[in-house]
Amino acid sequence: MSDFATPESAHIAIVGAGFCGSLAAVVLARAGHRVTLIDRHSVYPKQFRVEKFAGGQLDLMRKLGIFNAIAEASTPFKNFANVRAGRVIDRAYNQHYGILYEEIVRVVRAQLPSSVEFIVDDVVDLKIGRQKQDVTLSRGALLSVDLILLATGMNGALAHRLGFGQRMVSEGHSISFGFTIAAEPELTFNALTCYGTGASNRIDSLSLFPIGDTLRANLFTYLDHRDPWIRELRRSPAARLRDSMPGLAAHFGPRDTVDSLQNWMMNLTTAENVNQDGIVLIGDAFQTSCPATGMGVTRLLTDVDRLCNVHIPQWLATPEMGKEKIATYYRDPIKQAVDAEAMRMAHFRRSLTIDRSLRWKFRRQEHFVRRRVFDLVERVRSKRSRSPKPPSSP
Repeated sequence: MSDFATPESAHIAIVGAGFCGSLAAVVLARAGHRVTLIDRHSVYPKQFRVEKFAGGQLDLMRKLGIFNAIAEASTPFKNFANVRAGRVIDRAYNQHYGILYEEIVRVVRAQLPSSVEFIVDDVVDLKIGRQKQDVTLSRGALLSVDLILLATGMNGALAHRLGFGQRMVSEGHSISFGFTIAAEPELTFNALTCYGTGASNRIDSLSLFPIGDTLRANLFTYLDHRDPWIRELRRSPAARLRDSMPGLAAHFGPRDTVDSLQNWMMNLTTAENVNQDGIVLIGDAFQTSCPATGMGVTRLLTDVDRLCNVHIPQWLATPEMGKEKIATYYRDPIKQAVDAEAMRMAHFRRSLTIDRSLRWKFRRQEHFVRRRVFDLVERVRSKRSRSPKPPSSP
């Protein structure tokens, strides 16, 4: 008779306590599993990552039981204008929430049940097998667990040592920038997205939205990291953007930057040789996403939901944690569909922004014209639905 853990006593180690790892720990601990969460940071440092949530992401957060906590710490907004070349393309009125990444991590960690052991340390070695997994910490402690979740994001050192591969899909795919500016109460819209107007400056979009009493700016580009424009942007973000994005000044007047510019260069990668005993890659450790698409957080939430709510309970119903069990997570049709859509959108947004071919010039024009027409139709339909009906004849 195997001494493998029952669902009530399973010991799961999660390496990496950012948004993904911390959330997985919350979900698994609430389900009754013994969870050890390991990260080198007791307080997560400032990073420019996901800073707003909307749409189906909110439904996934509700399903995972963290929506209320994150919403309470966020700034809600609805009235969203999308602009290109000074013209409003369309408007969005669906609910969004703005919150800095380090605050997201703080809030999710605050939801950890008291049963979770949170260790602040570095993992220096992992040994995996069908029965037990060993986690060695830098201070000499050794943990023996039933399953390891590797949620280390783009830090692939541990995964590489275990024989996981990494396929480079698009090196230097995008560079994103974030900074905070003083908000003004007379804004026409709660939030604004301004799109680049052509392939020359390689700007996808600038998103402006409230966080607290300030306005957060997220700039998504496909620049080369050596481009001198980046240096100019660091010196004077607001002024440089007004110069580079025609029509922005009509919606975005003079502002003062209230913090330094953060940036994040994204390589599109996907993990290989992932079917191994006793360990699972989750979130960016498995596949990265282009920030301009907004799909990164959707992938993260989907990974946590499918792994923690579907696959781990099934794996623990029988002894051992062999690679054939682990493979069912990577083959999950819902996970695969979201991963594929994120990769498709990453390539689409890059081509839509910078491809100079005749085909993509036409696609670019068609894309924004279709959005303007759809918005016009929707506003006419909405106006008609609000118009009072004429009285019926006696």
